[in-house]
Amino acid sequence: MLGVERTCHSGRMLVSTLLRIAHVILDISTRGLSEPFDYVVPEALAGTAVVGAVVLVPLGPRVAIGYVVGLADDSDFTGLREILEVLIEAVFDSIAVELAKNIARENVSPLATAMRLFLPPGGSPRVVGTVTATGSSPDAEPQRGIWRAAKAGIAQDRLLRGRGGVAMSVLDRMIAKGHLVRSWELVRPGIGPVDERWVEITPSGAAFTPKPNATLQRSILDSLSQGPVRTVELSAQLGVSVASALQRLAEQELVSIYDRRRMRSVRVAGRSAPRHEQLTQGQSDALLAIRESEVGSVTVLDGVTGSGKTEVYLRAIESSLERGEGAIVLVPEISLTPQTVGRFRTRFGGEVAVMHSRLSAGERYDEWDRVARGEANIVVGARSALFAPVVNLGLVVIDEEHESSYKQGKSPRYHARTVAADLVSARGARLVLGSATPDLGTLHRCGSGEWRRVSMPERVGGSTLPTVHVVDMAREFEEGHRSMFSRAMLRELERVQHEAGKAVLLLNRRGFASFILCRECGYVPVCEQCSVSLTFHEAAGKLVCHHCGFATSPPVTCPECDSAYLKKFGAGTERVETELAAVTNMPITRMDADTTSGKGGHEKALARFEAQESGILLGTQMVAKGLDYPEVTLVGVINADTTLHMPDFRSGERTYQLLSQVAGRAGRGDKTGTVVIQTYWPGHPSIIAAAAHDRAPFFAQELADREALNYPPFGRLARVVVSGALESAVREQAGHIGSALTLEASPGVKVLGPGPAAISRLKGQYRWHLLVKGTSDSDLAGLLGKAIDSVPSIEGISIAPDVDPYDLL
Repeated sequence: MLGVERTCHSGRMLVSTLLRIAHVILDISTRGLSEPFDYVVPEALAGTAVVGAVVLVPLGPRVAIGYVVGLADDSDFTGLREILEVLIEAVFDSIAVELAKNIARENVSPLATAMRLFLPPGGSPRVVGTVTATGSSPDAEPQRGIWRAAKAGIAQDRLLRGRGGVAMSVLDRMIAKGHLVRSWELVRPGIGPVDERWVEITPSGAAFTPKPNATLQRSILDSLSQGPVRTVELSAQLGVSVASALQRLAEQELVSIYDRRRMRSVRVAGRSAPRHEQLTQGQSDALLAIRESEVGSVTVLDGVTGSGKTEVYLRAIESSLERGEGAIVLVPEISLTPQTVGRFRTRFGGEVAVMHSRLSAGERYDEWDRVARGEANIVVGARSALFAPVVNLGLVVIDEEHESSYKQGKSPRYHARTVAADLVSARGARLVLGSATPDLGTLHRCGSGEWRRVSMPERVGGSTLPTVHVVDMAREFEEGHRSMFSRAMLRELERVQHEAGKAVLLLNRRGFASFILCRECGYVPVCEQCSVSLTFHEAAGKLVCHHCGFATSPPVTCPECDSAYLKKFGAGTERVETELAAVTNMPITRMDADTTSGKGGHEKALARFEAQESGILLGTQMVAKGLDYPEVTLVGVINADTTLHMPDFRSGERTYQLLSQVAGRAGRGDKTGTVVIQTYWPGHPSIIAAAAHDRAPFFAQELADREALNYPPFGRLARVVVSGALESAVREQAGHIGSALTLEASPGVKVLGPGPAAISRLKGQYRWHLLVKGTSDSDLAGLLGKAIDSVPSIEGISIAPDVDPYDLL
């Protein structure tokens, strides 16, 4: 260990001594600060300022939060300053640091943003800037208004968000001119452990006899003779405040008062999860493949709906626990139903921690802490559960691995499947991917021998896959049937009502999904250059391709059949519920973003449907997954075409996956299931494949088409979204980035755009985007990072890079 020059917070040089150096990543979200800063570890913090610690450090005239990512005996720099305080003791290790670096590099994000993934939920401290008005008011606007707001006590972060988005540079100029003074304040985590005050009687207290007139003391000791109790409960029980009396008793050592951690428990109703006495051949093959797999390997369970993949997961976890290893099970947020979580809790009890966004911040923190302390060895949760601090991780399972929700929508825009593969390789664990409709990229990697695929073609219990009827809604319209429910759908609903059964109806709608459709022939305008549907923009009255920017006016009549019946496609669940109530007497449970937004809304809706002897569950895509009700014999798809016409090259694949998944909800019990799919495009390969339960021809053609167009998995895509309040500035910056990308692009890489994004304005921000296509080995992350870093920033303009995007809207 070498001698270093120490400096105090003021910068004054201190005596040279032998101290360690900490490499600290500053918690400031800019790619320009992704390299660590060196700080001296003072002797008093030598035991806690270790890798994984969250620290407070000086940075110029201010202070900043930082993450210790390494330690050294020396530094290339002189005049180093000291770490001021350890705010949170080590919460991640060196492996997590390397994973975070890789996430940041591959997703073109600041390293600090990636480091936050490994922190306790809601448990990160912040440094908040405060500005105070001083001197006289400036003469010009907007500075005068800012000065008045600062004088009124409005915090810096509110100033930056408000008043049209004041830029930091404006505040800096006002500070330089003496109109404002800035200070920095540490805000400690608002979420953390919760302690409760308990009291219990001591041996001396048990033998003590209070004076005859000490009635309150006698009542307290009598109550405590039954065992320890919370002080608030003791007060409630006796009907008076006991604080003073307890303090006097504690001073006489007659009672002991102490704090005990209160866990904000996650209440999940237990669900039946009996062990399958006899595994199917597919289940046996899958379990054997997992047990024989090498550490760092990936096993793909390709099993039809109802094939018993969950039982395979449960038994694989049992094997991990027997080896003293922990497990993480990722489930799409939409599928985290009480059924799914309850099965794991029933099998493994308190060893299961649950993590998802519908929990309170305190509940998420306590579950994370249980895992960190080794009290829970199994984590079941959504995408972010991948970063839980599981002790001795041995197995990671990603159920429904094809789901797009495994792709993070904000920086860092990682995909859980990719990070999980890196995680198991680094930790010496195994990765299991499961789906009835695996991602095409996953199947391609299995075909190349990189990953191992295990087929599970039969359902547990011998039940058969449902019969699927495809209804041509254009023909229904032609024959005079104008209802949104086809005649086949109405017949099947009548049958279910007569049998006192249950049905699930899917309204295939995804937020922004506007396209023009001919109701007579099913024609949808598409871009001839990109083979994707044109999106209708209400404000401009234009059909626009959001890949290449092509725009045209919508036709007055159908170019195919000359019909005047052209309409913008889309309907809401409330309207469907109203029309459904007019054709059936069965109770209807609506399940969409509106009805499940509150805490417990998801669970309450499913509980109502489960409690009904007969009924209909109506919803968006959340009803397509995670549900296992043997009494459901009918699944109806109101409009199969919505995802089919999304402006995305994956639209066919996603339509097939959704239809196959929702169809799998039918016929899981003793009775055969029936599926009715309503569509204006009955001949589309994805619908034919879903109806026949045979994806091979569709996937073969889909792969051939993607290879010809150099789309994933044969090529790579990246996207850059530029947004801001001023469209001209957004367009200008998008042009600068496009020029920089074109200049830096290597052979085989093509830059498309810029042009308006499909959702061209969101929350008052204009949005333009660019697409970058490259070969499968192209370093698109490096290209985007270099191009974006070379472009000067424009105040008020945000740049969002996305490598391997799943959302092109």
